[in-house]
Amino acid sequence: MNVIFTDLDPQQLIEKINNNKYVKKIVDFVKSNKIAVKIASIAVVGVSVVAIATASAGIRLGFNVKYSGRVIGTVGSRSVCVDARKIAVENVSSENADGAVCTPKLALTLTVKNNLDDADKVATAIIENSDDVVSGSALIVNGETVACVQASGLDKLLDARLMSYYVEGAENEAQFVDNVTFETGYYLREDLTDIMSLETIVDALQVKTVSKYNTDVSIPYGTTKIKTDTKPMGYYEVTTAGKKGIKRKSLVVESINGEETSRQEISAQVISEPVNRVITIGTAVVKVSSSEKANVTSSGFICPLERGKFVVSAYYGDGRNHKAIDLAANRGVAIFAAAGGTVTYAGYDGDYGYNVVIDHGNGIKTRYAHASYLTVSKGQVVSQGDMIAAVGSTGYSTGNHLHFEVIVNGTRVNPAPYIGL
Repeated sequence: MNVIFTDLDPQQLIEKINNNKYVKKIVDFVKSNKIAVKIASIAVVGVSVVAIATASAGIRLGFNVKYSGRVIGTVGSRSVCVDARKIAVENVSSENADGAVCTPKLALTLTVKNNLDDADKVATAIIENSDDVVSGSALIVNGETVACVQASGLDKLLDARLMSYYVEGAENEAQFVDNVTFETGYYLREDLTDIMSLETIVDALQVKTVSKYNTDVSIPYGTTKIKTDTKPMGYYEVTTAGKKGIKRKSLVVESINGEETSRQEISAQVISEPVNRVITIGTAVVKVSSSEKANVTSSGFICPLERGKFVVSAYYGDGRNHKAIDLAANRGVAIFAAAGGTVTYAGYDGDYGYNVVIDHGNGIKTRYAHASYLTVSKGQVVSQGDMIAAVGSTGYSTGNHLHFEVIVNGTRVNPAPYIGL
């Protein structure tokens, strides 16, 4: 290797000469690094003067370190570069790091003593200029590296996984079932994990979540039945609506990947007491008056409502094809069987609302519709004058009234003559 001092200004260097002890150092440097210096005999004195001048100015021989075609530093000896490569290899987390980190090239140069780089600085420059080495993060599970990524954000991806099973409104703590850590460093590009594979790996990590929260549970209400002889048998009315109570529980729930594994009740407090439902039941036996029962028509029927307690609100026909007679009365007025027979229907039926149909035999039936409640059931045998229902306005109705039909052999006929109206 030839050393040619072409960029030096001898006059400037000579001006800074204080002593010539550095001449020996430059000679030792050349010898220790086995540098062949060809200097014409006539130039020996000139070279010595230059050496003395450069040494006095703090200028010395060194090496430019070249890596991947770029100068990445300046060192004082080859050994610094050897140490730098060793440090670089040790700092790359890969079994193939030694093969991926090349040996830098050196070029002799003159440099200022204070500008020399140490091995650590050169090692960092080697790593940063290696195309095959990248800065990134490693995901470590139970001490084993399972993924490496160049991009940042692995910590956010892990946090999102931990939060994925949080219970809304609760105090949540989460941790991975396995020992999961991550660390930043340098890795080989060939060892990197693509983002989709990384997400798959993270999503496979089991998460234990402990959630502390309050929850309100309902307390069922009971039913209280009150019997009264002021209402007829069959009368059944909810006079006080039931209301559920509320109990507030403080819970600690543990889960693995959202599947509950344990639940512990810490405390419970009644926020509101339940209110029982109250049902009033009639017990009075209501019969049609003897005078009304004696008022039997030639057809053998009596009026289903006691006279004086109703008015006729609509007759049979009345221009709207009305196939019944309507008897308006107060809600709850007793409805009696116009004649004895068997109940063939007792229930709720569309426009009729609550209604009763009685078969009197000989092809004759009667219907009592829009009742507020019924006192008989299907299959029951009733006698003339027995209470079967109470006036109401259920179904398609515009007010409390009894819709009364007489059906002969399946055809609805005018019921007025049958009940003496």
